[in-house]
Amino acid sequence: MHKNKPLIIGTVSKLHGYKGKIKIYIQKKINFDFSVISYLLIKTNNDLVPYIIEYAKVIKENMLLVKFDDINNEEEAKKILKKDVYISEKFVDEKQIVQKNELIGYDVIDKYFGKLGVISYINDQTFQKLIFVKNKLNKEFCVPMHENFIKKINHKDKTIDVIIPEELINLN
Repeated sequence: MHKNKPLIIGTVSKLHGYKGKIKIYIQKKINFDFSVISYLLIKTNNDLVPYIIEYAKVIKENMLLVKFDDINNEEEAKKILKKDVYISEKFVDEKQIVQKNELIGYDVIDKYFGKLGVISYINDQTFQKLIFVKNKLNKEFCVPMHENFIKKINHKDKTIDVIIPEELINLN
C-alpha cells in the first residue's frame, strides 16, 4: 500500500461564520489525530491542492470544523465549498482504510488460540463494523472490527492477527 496515496474523506459542506472557517462532512469513519495531520487536500480543477490546517476539530461523528491558514474570509472559503476533501494515507492507521470486501477470505489468527477461521462476511451497516468468521466446523461467529481486537492486517499473507476474548468467540 502506498502511504502517500490520497484517500477521500468527505466534502466541504458549508461555511462557518465569516472568518474563513468551514465544515467538512465526513463520508468515511476515520479517527483523526490533528497533532500529526498538518494539511488536507482539496480537489480543485482535477488537482489535489494542499491546504495547511490552522485549526481543526471534530464537532460531530461525521463533521469537522476546519480553519485553513490561507483562507481568512467568507469569499475565500466559498471557493472551496462543495469540493472533495482528501487526506494522505500516511496520516491514517491502515486498519481504518480497509475496504468492505477486501478482507473476505483472510485467515483470522488469534495470539492465544491460533487460527480461528476465515472471514466470510463484513457487516458495515451497524454502528460498529462487524467481521464474521467461519471456523473449520462451518460455524460462524462475529467480532467487532476494533483496534482492541484487530492487532495487525497482513495483506501479503492474507491474514489478520487478533486478540479476542474466549467469551466473545463462544458468545456467538
